[in-house]
Amino acid sequence: MDFDIEEHEENMRGAKAYRLLPQKIMMKRFEDCGRDVHKFWDSIEWDSTWLRHDTEEEKYAKDVTREFNRHPFKNFIKKPKEYLNVI
Repeated sequence: MDFDIEEHEENMRGAKAYRLLPQKIMMKRFEDCGRDVHKFWDSIEWDSTWLRHDTEEEKYAKDVTREFNRHPFKNFIKKPKEYLNVI
């Protein structure tokens, strides 16, 4: 089994090209958007589970639930109507 330096260098070039592929794809999409960063961000399909923001009502309900759970007498007082069972 001989070590061929040319074959090794060719393999390394191929690995580098493959490693840079995601960057090239994103740069192509950026160029297609006319180098407008906001248009580029809008073109990305985001995973909405981590990007989702709470509405004002949801924020308020979470705050009420958090305050209720911190209350020293929470076992003896009535739960507020905004109380969330999931937190």
